[in-house]
Order: sequence, then C-alpha cells, then structure tokens
Amino acid sequence: MYKNVSFVCQKVIMLLLFPLVPRPLSQKQCNTTLRTGACSDKKKDTRQLSISFVFISKMQSNTDSSGTSGTYSQTVGLLYVFNLIVGTGALALPKAFQSAGWLLSISLLTFSAFMSYVAATFVIEALSVANAVLSKKRRVEYDDVVVADGPSTFEIAKKVEVSEMASMFLSKVSLVFSYFAIIIYLFGDLAIYSTTVPKSVMNIVCSTINASIVKSSDPCHESWPEILTRMTVYRFFVIVFVVVVCLPMVIAGITKTRHIQIMTTLSRWAAFILMISLATMQLSSQGAAAHPPAYNFHGFGSLFGCAVYAFMCHHSIPSLITPMRTKENVFGKIAVVYGIVGVFYFTLSLTGAFAFEHVQDIYTLNFLHDDNTSLVYSIIDYFLALFPIITLTSSYPIIALTLINNFKVVKDILCPKTGQENESLLEADNQIEDNDTDDEREARNGNPARNEKTIFDVLVPTLVLALPTFLSLLTDDMLLLASITGSFPGVAVQFAIPCLLVTAARKHARSVLNFPVPRKNNSPFQSPFWIMLISSWAGFSMIMVLLNLVGVKF
Repeated sequence: MYKNVSFVCQKVIMLLLFPLVPRPLSQKQCNTTLRTGACSDKKKDTRQLSISFVFISKMQSNTDSSGTSGTYSQTVGLLYVFNLIVGTGALALPKAFQSAGWLLSISLLTFSAFMSYVAATFVIEALSVANAVLSKKRRVEYDDVVVADGPSTFEIAKKVEVSEMASMFLSKVSLVFSYFAIIIYLFGDLAIYSTTVPKSVMNIVCSTINASIVKSSDPCHESWPEILTRMTVYRFFVIVFVVVVCLPMVIAGITKTRHIQIMTTLSRWAAFILMISLATMQLSSQGAAAHPPAYNFHGFGSLFGCAVYAFMCHHSIPSLITPMRTKENVFGKIAVVYGIVGVFYFTLSLTGAFAFEHVQDIYTLNFLHDDNTSLVYSIIDYFLALFPIITLTSSYPIIALTLINNFKVVKDILCPKTGQENESLLEADNQIEDNDTDDEREARNGNPARNEKTIFDVLVPTLVLALPTFLSLLTDDMLLLASITGSFPGVAVQFAIPCLLVTAARKHARSVLNFPVPRKNNSPFQSPFWIMLISSWAGFSMIMVLLNLVGVKF
C-alpha cells in the first residue's frame, strides 16, 4: 500500500517539475549510439551546453530529451512549458502594472505575449528543419541507414539546441551576434539575481518597508548606528551572497540536483498561489488601496522589459518539445499555454497593483511586515520573503557556468585554433584518458597553449562574477535591471534570434534540402509580414524604453 502511494505521489510531483538535466553519455554509449546521432563532437556539445541555460529562471528548465530516451506525453510537455515561462520574472510585473496603468499594461502584455508566441513557433519550425538536415547528413554518411526523402525527414525526433541551429544556418556574423546577445542577457540575469536575493535578505533584517516613502539612506533600524543604512546593509549582503555563497558553488561546478528542483518548483507554485490569494482577500475585505491610472506612457519602458523577461522561454523550447511522443497540433496547444500564462500574470499583477498602495519592485516584499501579526500570517509572510532567496540561489551557479561556457565558444569562433594547436589538444585529451601524469608533465614544462587556457579560465570567471556584482552594488532597483535586461538583450534572444533562425532555415530547406517545410511543422505565421512586424515592434519598444530611461516625458 505504502509503495503504491509513494509511486502515485512521485508521479504527481514529477508532473509539476521541470525535467532534469540529461547526463552526458559515456564513451561506450557514444560508440553504441553513434549511428543514431545521439553523440556529437566536443565543439558541438560545448555549444549545446553554452546556450541551454535554465532561467532560466527565469531559467531554468532543461529536460532529458536525447533522441533515444526520456520521452513523455504531450500534456506533460505542455505543463513543462508552462512551468518554464512562469518564473521569478513575474515578481516585477505588479510594480510595472501600477506604474504604467492597468489598461496600457493589459494591452502591452497581451501584444508582447502574442509576439513571443510567434517567435516560439519560429524556433519550432527551425527545429524541424534542423532535424531534416541531420537526417540527410546521416543518410550521406551511412549507406545502410535508410531515410526516405520527403516530409518524414522533418519530424522532430532529435533535440537540436538553439546554438546548434545557429551554427547550422547562420553566418559567422549572425552567429557571433547570437552569442553576444546571450552573454549580455546572462550578465543581466546574474545582476538581477545578485540584487534580488540581497535585497530580500536586507528587508527581512531591517524594519518595515511598507511605509509611504522608504529611502536607501534610511537606517536599517532606528536603534542602529547611522552608518548602517539600508543601502549599506544591502551592499554587505551582496558581497556575502556572491563571495561566500555563490563563488564556491561556481568553482565546484555545482548545478541543480533533483531535490533542489523539487524544492524550488513546489515553493514557486506555493508562493504564487499564496500571493494571489492574499491580495484577493485583502481587496475583498479592505477594498482597493491604490487606484492606478488607465495608462502612463512613462512606465512603458519598465513594463515592456518585464513583459519580455516574463515570457522568456525560447532558449529551452528544443529541450521541451523534442521529447513529446506526439507533436500533433503543437502550435495550437502552445498558444493555449500562452493564454493561460497571460491570465495568470493578469491575475497576479492586477490584484497586486490595486491591493497595495506602493508595490515593491520585488512583489513578495509587500507581504513582509504587514498588519497581520498572527503566527500563520507571519510564517506565510517570511516564506514569501524567502522565496526568491531559495529559487535564485540555486540557479545562480547554473547561469554563471553557462555564461563562462558562452565566452569560451565565442573565443573559439573569433580566435580559432590552428591545426597544430588542435592536434596538440587532441593528443593531450587522449593522454588524459590514459594517464594524467603526461598531462601534468606538459603543464610543468610550460606549454603556451596550456598557459593561455589557464589565464583565460581565471579571467573569465572573475569577469562573470565581478561585473554583475558591481552593477548590484551600484543600484538595488530590480525593476530597472529587469527592464534593461528584457528590453535590449532580451529582445535579441526572444525576437531577433528566432527570426534569424527561421529565415535562414526556410531558405536552407528550399535551396539545400530541395523540399519545403511540411505544413505540419510550419509555423502558422509564414508571411514575411510577421518577421517585419516583430522587428518593427522590437525596434519601437527599444526606442520607447531608451526614451524612458533618459527621462523623456510623454
């Protein structure tokens, strides 16, 4: 009986969780599955790893989606997509809604979600073309592998990450642009993380934050020395968070484990449900504490950046779509997921914008130090305040390691190794597999390539940690960081890269594969008008954000 209950509970939990990061295949498995394309060369694997970050969080949703195992039903896959989109980026939306006005916020978030959905369909179409390219490549390399020409070759059977698709279809200039966009976006991600966590801790330690005006220069507590202002305490926790907590995890290469995923996913769902419920209860019992205007174009920049950041999922679409056992009507069902996410965001943001007179840029902080003093409410309030700390701390080393890998790939693209260096590195890799003493002897002899690599490996992690930390020390405005990250590099990741990929993939299908993309795998948005619309929308929005940042009034 207990065994059956445990099995059912495990299934229910896994339906709510992101799939785990796939483990790399062993050399023996690679040799066995080489003919199916399950293994690739080291350079390609590095690019796959470097672009596939978990946002995500906002990152943060890799799945076991190799071409040979780890499949799941379409319903489970769509639930994973929902979990991927709904992340901690939503915590900045209530403040953005209150600043921009409820009507402008609803309109802009709806249109931004639609544009994000169009770009997501572009990624899926490019993924189908990438599968056709790999199918043709296997047919050429292995005479005994029979793959018929036609629509069947476009079936999405093997995961091809966005980075690998960029390597297939884009020119060197576009490829470098894609990686730099990812790098800048990840820098912004780390800055948001290293701001959100210390700010949450500071507000737990310091006195109430729900007063009408709270300045960074205010003392943390009235009884504390004047030098210990809220900003001073915040900066102290920034240093502690990066140096004491995250740096050791980055050095050790620690990434998420199964137990951490369970904890972060369940805490996220509990936090969002509690925030919506508490804000709704407050509105029903006390009425609206604030009355945001219908529109305020001066808040456009913050709202647009947060909207892009909140719907970011395109980098992980191949990892979530490929393992689905059926892809029937996948475009329509993902549209339904986007619609549900939109309703979820509207509910969270509108209840928060009207329930609190002053919404914090980290929405969970509005529930801290409130008027409810009962034990139950106190536990809930501190849980909500700790929620960003739990989720973002576990994600920080993943983003940092992914950023380091992106730097390495860009370095290889811009400064490719000579044939002699490649041969030397290949020989060194073989020696490592056989006996480490030869490699150690080479390092002691002062091999130039080894020394250069060592310097690079030291400087890049230092830059990766130092630059976001410096930004966090300059400002504690998470809404500003989310707006800039979403509005500029976020636009490139969410809009520009998918448009570049689908344009090049369609051209490749016609000119190289000599077969158009089948209707089943075609994005519903085939007209060039949609690419022009996304480009125009992205350009207009970035101009508006820039004008907002320099203080232009509308």
